[in-house]
Amino acid sequence: MSLENINSNNTVETLFKQYFNPLYNFVNSKIRNSEDAKEVVQDVFVKLWNSKDKIDLNSPTIKSYLYTMARNTMIDAIRKKKDQSDVDIDNLDTGHLITDESEKLDPYIIRTEIVEALEVLKPKTREIFKLNKLQGYTYDEIAGHLEISVRTVEDNMSRAYGLLRKELRKKEIFS
Repeated sequence: MSLENINSNNTVETLFKQYFNPLYNFVNSKIRNSEDAKEVVQDVFVKLWNSKDKIDLNSPTIKSYLYTMARNTMIDAIRKKKDQSDVDIDNLDTGHLITDESEKLDPYIIRTEIVEALEVLKPKTREIFKLNKLQGYTYDEIAGHLEISVRTVEDNMSRAYGLLRKELRKKEIFS
């Protein structure tokens, strides 16, 4: 084994000791599953190990590189574990996102967080919200379809926005 390989091995080990817990906390805060978070972070370090000869492990941007790898590995894991939702909420206004290392989150993670947040809504409010934002119905069309007043639709949408905003702020990826 060459001196360069020994140094690479030591550097990967040092990075592992330094960043395993912060990366685990980052991933676990998003997916909320300890075992899956550990697996994702372990995969990150396996990938780092496999590419240690191709990247500069002493680069000042290694932290950003590791967080990006963790985010991408987490997204891949989420896609493998969960079926794609039938709900198309790509165009839903999500507000300003807080992201680590100034990276944008994958729309799938945003979609997953919003679908989870919809569960806090009462069934009728959730139905009205989905009809408007996910299926594109106007307030008038929703009122006619559900046989309620337009004012009731407006009130429910206002309530939905407030509750969703409050719930999504708890998720830490939305400001």
